[in-house]
Amino acid sequence: MQPDEARVRSWLQSAVEDAYEGERQLFQERAHERSVVFHIARRLATRVEAWACDANSAGWSVDVEYDRWHPGDVEWLKKRLRGLDGHDENDVYPDLILHRRSGSSAEHNLLVVEVKKDGARGREHDLEKLRGFVAPPFSYRLAAFITLSADGGEPLWHWIAD
Repeated sequence: MQPDEARVRSWLQSAVEDAYEGERQLFQERAHERSVVFHIARRLATRVEAWACDANSAGWSVDVEYDRWHPGDVEWLKKRLRGLDGHDENDVYPDLILHRRSGSSAEHNLLVVEVKKDGARGREHDLEKLRGFVAPPFSYRLAAFITLSADGGEPLWHWIAD
């Protein structure tokens, strides 16, 4: 069983809010986005695990910088991104995903997330990467691009659905 889109959006939004509250110092010190993504992922995983226990639907995982796809799928995405914004074509791994590790079909891929701090470069590259993850062969149901405010203000959300 997959959680519905509204539930997944709610989980991610509350995980980001909790990370803002609980890890304020990371934002104030402008820590690297990987540090922030870890804390968002940790909070998201707690919500997913609680739901999976209640719904008797184990097997969902939250991973960061995940890189274990079928080689042909990764090559397809690299070609799609080649030359975009001068980024390295190997930069195809998303910041955070919610998926089932047991496969790579639409039934296994639920949420893919890219996070940037306000003012950071690479927005278009990350948005195109998310569009690639929502399309076949990855077929994630939902993608989110989150721009985090350094001063603790509200994050900006850009959602992409399949």
